[in-house]
Amino acid sequence: MSKLKKGFHSFYCALRGIAFCIRHESHMRIHIVATVYVLYFATFYGFSAGEYAVLVLTCAFIMALELLNTSIEVVIDKVSPKYNIFAMIGKDIAAGAVFMGSLGAAAIGVIMLWKPDVFAEIWQYFTTDIVKLIILIISVILSLIFILTAKKRRTGAQRHKDKKN
Repeated sequence: MSKLKKGFHSFYCALRGIAFCIRHESHMRIHIVATVYVLYFATFYGFSAGEYAVLVLTCAFIMALELLNTSIEVVIDKVSPKYNIFAMIGKDIAAGAVFMGSLGAAAIGVIMLWKPDVFAEIWQYFTTDIVKLIILIISVILSLIFILTAKKRRTGAQRHKDKKN
């Protein structure tokens, strides 16, 4: 395989992994929705390019942690389909990494976005135009549907059990 084909194949594999995580992990969907809203509402703040970079990197970091967490869970489910205390601890530690990163991201969000005068501006933007308010409400409803409709990821033992029935 040529270097170019190997490069494209690597991108394909990465995108396939991201797509799997988006399809099967509601937490990844939460991170995506949060990122979209954070970046949209950030437009009301007049941030510099550097401040936008901090927001984008923070959101990307959390999604990367979620991808790593999912990969660890998938591998543990494969090598240890039955209950095992060490498998549970490994999965809990991976989930803890996402949680710690999310706490840091929330702190960054509060530091950068906690400005009551901007909150008032955003409130006024949506409440003075019924069309904008309706679009916001519809986007929230669609976001909730997107989050809640993630496919349940089945472990190897569950797939085997499903085939028997």
